[in-house]
Amino acid sequence: MRSDPRETMTPNGTGDAALIEALAQRSLGVPAGERVDLDDLQARDRCGPALFASLARRFGWAHDDAGWLRERVPRWTPAWVQPHHEEAWMALFEKAFGYRMATSLWRWKYRNNPLPGMGAWRDGELVAFYGGMTREVIYNGKLERTLQIGDVMTLPDERAVMTRTGPFQIAGSTYIERTSGYGMPTLFGYGFPTDKALKMAERLGLYKQVDQMMELSWTPLDPPAVALESTYQATEQSAAAVDKLWRAMAAAMTGSVVGIRDYKYLADRYQSHPLNRYECLLVRHRITRQARGVVVMRDRGEEGGIELLDLIGPPAHWPRLILAVRRLLARNARKRAYLWTTRSHAAMLDATSPVVAEMELMVPANVWTPGPSAEELQGKWWLTGGDTDFR
Repeated sequence: MRSDPRETMTPNGTGDAALIEALAQRSLGVPAGERVDLDDLQARDRCGPALFASLARRFGWAHDDAGWLRERVPRWTPAWVQPHHEEAWMALFEKAFGYRMATSLWRWKYRNNPLPGMGAWRDGELVAFYGGMTREVIYNGKLERTLQIGDVMTLPDERAVMTRTGPFQIAGSTYIERTSGYGMPTLFGYGFPTDKALKMAERLGLYKQVDQMMELSWTPLDPPAVALESTYQATEQSAAAVDKLWRAMAAAMTGSVVGIRDYKYLADRYQSHPLNRYECLLVRHRITRQARGVVVMRDRGEEGGIELLDLIGPPAHWPRLILAVRRLLARNARKRAYLWTTRSHAAMLDATSPVVAEMELMVPANVWTPGPSAEELQGKWWLTGGDTDFR
């Protein structure tokens, strides 16, 4: 039986990172037309011979009856970006996006991933990056591990090379092959590319669109003299109530792909964020004390309004949660509250009469490796702004 590929994603240069480094060293200085024995490296690859051959092709190698032949010396080659590459990653991010990410945010985002992502390298310089953050979800009633793709970027001077041998393709396809699909560390991935970025990835054969993000918004509502719901800060003492609400939500949404939203997730995603400040509010019935749900909000100021990042609880209670948020708007002198969610699931909030607007953010499925198909995942995701790494 093949070893669990999850074990290859280990820190300190071991596992898969060490294998790719060894392949790079074996390739160093070998001209096109030369043969080198790579069979020992292939035997070490826990992803199997086919994926090793795919990896070797990115270093210019092809396999035939006589062994391994260097057909070409590629301009870019893949290698895992590891924690000690932090400065190289920061430099690429700044060149790609025009500002420098806070070091604390980089470390927080990839805190659960010893190998943050795959890079395309040229002469020792990181020129493209394709990263991922693990996310546990309920899919077909089972707990599965998925990847949220993030921080996809290419050095501006290299962006014109959007081909199947270009730096973006090398980083993206290598990352997907080593992490995602049946029998791999994660079953499938998701992300929030723009329409333009999605179309480019579709042309390269990496993605297919399975949904689109929408913005739902609401105006303030004056609170009544006596409200039926009260809000409280969700703290560790609320963990049992939050977990119960999450279980009820999961049970009601068995036909959807829903990220885990228990108290552990709430604390990890929102309460430990190094830069942003969120309010995690438990909504209870004032008289019965029954927990209705949890809302997670971020105050964007008088003009920006209140961003609603998450709803946790059975969907039947969501209208009551939105009602509580609208009353908080009035109390806090904010003009609007808004929530990002998927087009496929926006109708679940129709009873709250939101203003609905399309967004230029798409939800893709990986089609590069064998796994749940785009057709199987079409319209299945319940996602909110809280499922992103940038809100």
